[in-house]
Amino acid sequence: MQDTQTPVPLPPSAQRPRRKSNWWIPLVVIGGLLLIIVVGVGLFVGVIASSMADVGGSLEEKSTKIKKQTVLVVDLSQGVVEYRPPVVLNIGGDEAGLHLYQVVTAIEDAKDDDNISGILIKSAGSTGMTKLTEIRDALIDFKTSDKFIYSFMNNGSKSDYYLATAADSIFMQAEGLLEFNAFGATGVFMKGLMNKIGVDWYVEQFEEYKSAAEQMSREGWSEPAKEAIREIILQRQKYFVDAVVQGRGMAEKTVTDALSRGVYIPDSLLALGLIDGLTREDDLRENLARRVNPSDTAAHPKLRTAGIKAYSHRSNKPKAEVDESKGLAIVFASGAIQSGKNDDPFDQSGIYSKTLIRDLRRAWKNDKVDGILLRIDSPGGSALASDEIWAAIQEIRKDKPVYASMSDVAASGGYYIAMACDTIIAAPSTITGSIGVIMAIPNLAGTMKNIGVTTDTISMGPSSSFMNTLKPFTAADKTQLHNFGEGVYKRFVQKVADSRGMTYEEARVLARGRVWTGTAAKENGLIDMTGDYHAALDAIKTRIGVEKGKKVYVHIYPEKVDNITAILKMFGIDRGSDDEDDDGDSFTKLSISDLLAASQTAGLPLSQIWDRLPQDARLQFEHSLRMTEIAAEQPVMTMMPFSMPSF
Repeated sequence: MQDTQTPVPLPPSAQRPRRKSNWWIPLVVIGGLLLIIVVGVGLFVGVIASSMADVGGSLEEKSTKIKKQTVLVVDLSQGVVEYRPPVVLNIGGDEAGLHLYQVVTAIEDAKDDDNISGILIKSAGSTGMTKLTEIRDALIDFKTSDKFIYSFMNNGSKSDYYLATAADSIFMQAEGLLEFNAFGATGVFMKGLMNKIGVDWYVEQFEEYKSAAEQMSREGWSEPAKEAIREIILQRQKYFVDAVVQGRGMAEKTVTDALSRGVYIPDSLLALGLIDGLTREDDLRENLARRVNPSDTAAHPKLRTAGIKAYSHRSNKPKAEVDESKGLAIVFASGAIQSGKNDDPFDQSGIYSKTLIRDLRRAWKNDKVDGILLRIDSPGGSALASDEIWAAIQEIRKDKPVYASMSDVAASGGYYIAMACDTIIAAPSTITGSIGVIMAIPNLAGTMKNIGVTTDTISMGPSSSFMNTLKPFTAADKTQLHNFGEGVYKRFVQKVADSRGMTYEEARVLARGRVWTGTAAKENGLIDMTGDYHAALDAIKTRIGVEKGKKVYVHIYPEKVDNITAILKMFGIDRGSDDEDDDGDSFTKLSISDLLAASQTAGLPLSQIWDRLPQDARLQFEHSLRMTEIAAEQPVMTMMPFSMPSF
């Protein structure tokens, strides 16, 4: 039925044009004031930080003058990362660990510094073996200066002792404890837990060695996984034994017998000749003070010391002679590989494809850069993100040489991006290879059933429920997933074959998800040469025509995020990016520290439990968390099967 009522005419006053409202003016004024305040705070903080700190931005890292008769203290208890970008707005001081180049350079500089009388080693922390070996090599080279190196431990791990073998003398506290036991690795497997909560993981691996998801789908390692892990452990134990034999002048059998037996008490260590004496740290420091300054007759002379950070930022650092006609860029790629970009200026951990590509392109477009060294420390991650980075490197290397230098690990996706480079260099102890693909998708249908949640689907066809994790996967779903993963794997292997000058089948034999040490990778043609960080730098310097022994200016990426940008990001304001491919994607990172903080808020004792877990168990939990996080975004991963402890 139509409405036939006649509209009531509006009164004349209502028919007049409305006056325009100026409601937006107060908002603009308020917004402008807020922006001025934010920028003002940023400028203020920037000025204060700049006046009190060096380019690293930390108040603790302000320049200090190193005086005569100083002992350099090598304390790695906070850990050593591959690279730590300058800290943003670090008003409270920098509690983060050191980075490898910083430690090695400090030891090298101290060798020729007349102000440094010797070195005191305190701790190796949880530093990976490849990084630790490079630091140890620098310490051994330091000894050619005829300066002393002493080591002191209250309690120690095999990592601590491995580093200490570079010292002239090793001392421990009488009540201390040292883990001098055989090497091994412990895996953490979640299948029982998954069964209890009803989560069924669909896992497909290409091929038998690609065992990354066994932690979710099995109760223990498969035989291929055990084979690969055993070879790595054998190499590490051999490196450790050789270091003790050379550093302490002991017979190999004596060392291996002690490891098999397990020696912990300082008295036994002293009797075996593994340490030189028992003392308290204060007493050792007083003795060192008398050694470096015999004229000091005080009852308790004070030892003048400098840590790695303070020494790295000393004000009386000599100016290096640099070949200004050439320049290098070092682009650091550390952590699990994910798609998108990292928008957090306070946490630059992890490899995000868009962020790394941006840094590579900045180095590429820098007219002062003649060659790029990509330093990789990554267990892999997203197959899609790895391929994006691979393609970018392929483009860049047409114009400038790109060399890959592998740190502790450059496996799976880490190897994927390395093989795009002109030359691949790995340390003998680097874990690499793991050329394979893993698909690990959690299905929550059982969980829903256990908690009484049901689903109902309206479908226009069988494919509508594909990858629906709330419904059991069908045979057709699994076939489609298999075909997809197999295609990614075959393309990966073909890229390896093309990169390394092999046939597809030759590359596949070396692939199958198997991990290799750097030494084995060289023997099998997966890398071009073995060598440390310095060897990689020397190689690319030779490539760009730098005379041997000459230093060049090095541009480091990622660069520091300026303080104003950091503050604006805190308020959700992005100043924009110079990357034309930047689409603003970002991911929320879930870390163990986040979970522990949440559990503490909830009154749960997870933090205490976590602290009491063995180091290798913690590494496996973190590895599983990273894998789960990436699997939630992308079903196909090029992820290393496990996370090896440093020792």
